[in-house]
Amino acid sequence: MLAETWLGLHSMDWIVLAAYFVVILGVGIWSMSKVKDMSDYFMGGRRFGKVFMMFFAFGSGTSSEQAVSVAAGSFRYGLAGIWYQFLWLWATPFYWIIAPVFRRMRALTTSDFFEARYSSSTATLYSIVGITMSIVFIAGGLYGAGEMIEGLAGGVDPATGKPFFPSSYAIAAMTVLFVAYGMAGGLNAAIVTDFLQGVLTIVFSFLLLPFALNVAASVAGTESGFTALAQGIPGRSGDEILSMTLTEEFLKRTGAEPITLFYVVMLSIGGLIGIVVQPHIMGVCGAGKTEFEGRFGFTFGNFIKRFCTIAWTFTGLACIIIYLSPGSNYMSAERLAELQADPDQMKAFANQVFGLAAHDILPTIGHGLVGLLMASLLAAVMSTCDAQMVVGSGLFTENIYKKFLRPGRQPKHYLMVGRFASLGIVGLALVMLTQFDNVIQVLTTYIQAIPAFMGLAFWLGITWRGYTPAGVWASTLGTAAAWYLTQTHNPFALIAGLGESEFLQRNIDYVPGLFREWLYGIAPGMMVPKLDEAGVLLSVKTSVPWQILTYLSTGAVTGIVVSLLSRRTGDDKLNHFFKLIRTPVTEGEVVLSPCTLPEGHLPTEEGKLIAHPDLEIPIPSKLGIIGFALAWVMVGIIIWLTSFLAGMG
Repeated sequence: MLAETWLGLHSMDWIVLAAYFVVILGVGIWSMSKVKDMSDYFMGGRRFGKVFMMFFAFGSGTSSEQAVSVAAGSFRYGLAGIWYQFLWLWATPFYWIIAPVFRRMRALTTSDFFEARYSSSTATLYSIVGITMSIVFIAGGLYGAGEMIEGLAGGVDPATGKPFFPSSYAIAAMTVLFVAYGMAGGLNAAIVTDFLQGVLTIVFSFLLLPFALNVAASVAGTESGFTALAQGIPGRSGDEILSMTLTEEFLKRTGAEPITLFYVVMLSIGGLIGIVVQPHIMGVCGAGKTEFEGRFGFTFGNFIKRFCTIAWTFTGLACIIIYLSPGSNYMSAERLAELQADPDQMKAFANQVFGLAAHDILPTIGHGLVGLLMASLLAAVMSTCDAQMVVGSGLFTENIYKKFLRPGRQPKHYLMVGRFASLGIVGLALVMLTQFDNVIQVLTTYIQAIPAFMGLAFWLGITWRGYTPAGVWASTLGTAAAWYLTQTHNPFALIAGLGESEFLQRNIDYVPGLFREWLYGIAPGMMVPKLDEAGVLLSVKTSVPWQILTYLSTGAVTGIVVSLLSRRTGDDKLNHFFKLIRTPVTEGEVVLSPCTLPEGHLPTEEGKLIAHPDLEIPIPSKLGIIGFALAWVMVGIIIWLTSFLAGMG
């Protein structure tokens, strides 16, 4: 006889979870039979169609910590919290344009791109940066999922002061599962499981929303949850909650930065520049049968994510009414007073609010729903972790081990190394988890900025023949230096698990702190000050859009100047590269090694839009123009839908 509850979950929830685990492991074992060589393991054999590629793009780029951060941001900032993910919205139409470049490269990893366009040194540089990104992605996903699962199981047991379901249990279970099927089937397993897990992630995104809105209406005594949001709560008006920007009153109260057109534009540009060198994007665009599968999947898989973002946001907004309304049955008066008096406690509560809402609401609808949501949550994080594990392993095996440590070995040898490297990537991610407490902040700090260090080299490399390997190194180092000098938080303090004040108290020199004070003195518009009630300056932080403009401009100028002064890449290498990315992929073509054209292939090269010998901007095809236009229509629909829902009250 099963106990009714265990670790905070009902027996029906455990049955749902067990069924999910069995199915996913079965897919992993089946996928192992499909892996014959490196291409199968790291690129899925390039055999997948539009639907699988769409769900792979959606699943590999969507993880639970994104729902956590969006719901938490909306809970704290109102509808403006949607910009935690909508910063990528304006970049999405360009995915349709850029995806064919990745597929036409016929590469296994993004490092192959840097090898073909620039040099071995730049390829090695990217491999190190890409592996680090994969490790941080995995660590962030696991941490975010662990936090939400703690909330789903009821948070902390008042009797013992310990979590009902410790996050360490959840992290261990997820790690064992995605490592098992990922090591067995590689990217093939990741893509197949991402199809199943993508469906569950959509369920996870929308399952809680209607129930949360109904509860919000009940707490507020209104006809609908949207009316409750428009009504607001004491201290937070409906206009503040449902504004996509931050109101003047909110800015004064919190010292937050206003969300302006400049803010949105710069975040979008930074996102577009950086997305192309995130390590999983080569697989997202390159594992399809032809380039159309890649561009369709990359673009519209990410549009699914944008719709899910709307659901995460309005769930977070509903939680404002559910938990912060005076007299709510879901929050004691004492606990509410504690949260309102302590901003740090409010932030911690916001991080778990999505899971807590599910724990408090779903069991009243039916047992097993929490298990379904948890399975969907696990699907979201594992679909990201498995892809990052495989691509990180590919960067090490293909671009470091095979090139420098053991060249000339048999394919089976490299396949075995790739599997063990996958295990090493995950091991390093778990080590990282033990070194800091606020991984979501580290993830936000790292993942929004670090890809841009080499993203500039990608964009300039496909459009200008004059960009050199020396320029890549200069722009990467210049961008990194400008980013560090304008950092609001010391990344090394965060990685050490310390708050910035504690880090400074240990007499560790922190240059950016000094730089911010100096910059505020000469260019206050580039900084965001926090004042007390008397107008005395308490602290100053770097304005996010000005920081992005600063480090991108520094990197671009540095890279271009150094490229003009350094030796150019040879014409033979450049001609091969641009012929490669101008030659469309045909279904069933056989490529013997990365970044080469198939034997006997007669290329149909695209013409250039600008007739300049150093510029390489192709004439857009009719399919490219139509798809790009339709993508912008989708952007308009998403903005309209968000505004429409905000106005329903």
